[in-house]
Amino acid sequence: MGIFSHKTTSPKGAKAKPSKEAAVEEVLTPASQQAASKTATATAAKGQAGMSYRVLHSPRVSEKSAVLSSHNVYVINVPVEANKIEIAKSVKNLYGVTVEAVRTARGIGKRMKRGRISGQRKNWKKAFVTIKQGQKIDLYEGV
Repeated sequence: MGIFSHKTTSPKGAKAKPSKEAAVEEVLTPASQQAASKTATATAAKGQAGMSYRVLHSPRVSEKSAVLSSHNVYVINVPVEANKIEIAKSVKNLYGVTVEAVRTARGIGKRMKRGRISGQRKNWKKAFVTIKQGQKIDLYEGV
């Protein structure tokens, strides 16, 4: 443990000298304030997209969803706690399409029993997202 016993800081008696660069304050001009606000909005958009991945779990792949996708309705698995407004915002942020309507369907987990041990499957929720005519989402590409 000899490697970790060495301190990288200065001895107790020595004080750190303040640098001249730290003493100079940054002067904000209107142009620099606009640049700072643009970067703040860009980082907010990235954070919002990250939350969108938590709201939209996966596309639901079935014959019915394939038929509905030809009518601009996409079926997506979502968390049980998600509401229609969150789902619409997430689809808009991730895919850049205009959402016209969101319908949801909830399923209650089936009760299962194996011998004496009983349990329940997870509850689930799916969203039927209708997008504007002429727009498309490539959810099923490569499936």
